[in-house]
Amino acid sequence: MRSLSRSLQISLLLALVAAAVGCASSCPVIPASERQVFLSVKPEEGGYVISAGDQLDVEVWQQAQLTRQVTVRPDGRITLPLINEETAAGLTVPQFQAQLTKRLEEFVKEPIVSITVRTFTQKRFYVAGQVRSPSAYGYQGDMSLLQALALAGGTTPFSEMCAVLVRRKGDAFVRYDVALEPLVMGDNMKENIAILPNDVITVH
Repeated sequence: MRSLSRSLQISLLLALVAAAVGCASSCPVIPASERQVFLSVKPEEGGYVISAGDQLDVEVWQQAQLTRQVTVRPDGRITLPLINEETAAGLTVPQFQAQLTKRLEEFVKEPIVSITVRTFTQKRFYVAGQVRSPSAYGYQGDMSLLQALALAGGTTPFSEMCAVLVRRKGDAFVRYDVALEPLVMGDNMKENIAILPNDVITVH
């Protein structure tokens, strides 16, 4: 759903217009090629991104003492024998598997590591910067930029009416920028782009 209810659209518009008084949009210059790549990214391209609360099956071939089920803690780390702690959150499953393999090479000759996500936590996206309620929000599927901003309470009076979105593409990150005032006024609805899990929206 990319459309907003009339009342929600008006509330968001009022917040944005109030923030716009005396301010001009100051979006960074992002190359058109990078913006196009951003829009081409598929959900969780490159693999599932591990989050705090996920339950993982860690299997190390012929190493029974290292094979176990672990839960990613709120700090994003897991605990295993020999290596003690290792950061898992924010990495794709292949990335974490490679990282864990490298750590275990200090203790085990040619370790063969397999990672399986047993239980998935709720997917999230993040809104930061000049919004009234910056936070991580539960991703509900088929969400738009306007809906994300509405969840964050709209912009603050200090906003310069620009949103910069960052999205993972494989091992890299790509950016997209949106001038907010024309979007909320309904003059440029093509910029009401879909939000994907793990997107980071920073409002300037």
